[in-house]
Amino acid sequence: MQEQLFTQALGLTPPWAVDSVSFRPDEGAIHFEVSCDTARLACPVCGAADQPVHDRVERTWQHLHFFQFKAFIHCRVPRV
Repeated sequence: MQEQLFTQALGLTPPWAVDSVSFRPDEGAIHFEVSCDTARLACPVCGAADQPVHDRVERTWQHLHFFQFKAFIHCRVPRV
């Protein structure tokens, strides 16, 4: 349930979604595991539709805070 809430709060739409949320009060942070559950996407450069995902690269970003907690997004970003 909380995954759906944070998927909406982060403005993600399918095929992107929050898979898990890890609240770490001792660290003052919330960590989100985000995934893109698809094997084909549009090319981000030319816009060609239905291109195969050839690999995924692990990335981490710091998002705007949620309340007083730092927010980190972790994702294996698909590359086409």
